[in-house]
Amino acid sequence: MPMFLKIAEYQAGIVPVLFRRVSCIKQGGIKFEINGNRYWILVLVYNVGGSGEVIDAKVKGSRTEWLQMKRNWGQNWQSGVPLQGQSMSFIVTDSDHNTLELDNVVSANWQFGQSFEAGQDF
Repeated sequence: MPMFLKIAEYQAGIVPVLFRRVSCIKQGGIKFEINGNRYWILVLVYNVGGSGEVIDAKVKGSRTEWLQMKRNWGQNWQSGVPLQGQSMSFIVTDSDHNTLELDNVVSANWQFGQSFEAGQDF
């Protein structure tokens, strides 16, 4: 029997667990890793302080308006609009409903696989 079950209250196949969220303190700003191909981009958003969980993301290319991104999986956010050759800005909202607008985080000469760091974090 796992040790945890010796100290926990096991009831009908369920082990009740109490938890509380604590703020994440991160060094540096929010980071964005750009992946995908010429038809779509996949952006990994990481090094997120505060709650640490992104619940909404938007991207704006230097020649587009703000575009809603869709969560692909985990903290990977996807856009079906090709943004090659454009600098990119992001609006990121965390699970505490705090929102940051991060302008011109990604330079216009970006390549797939590169990461960029914003000057801000939650």
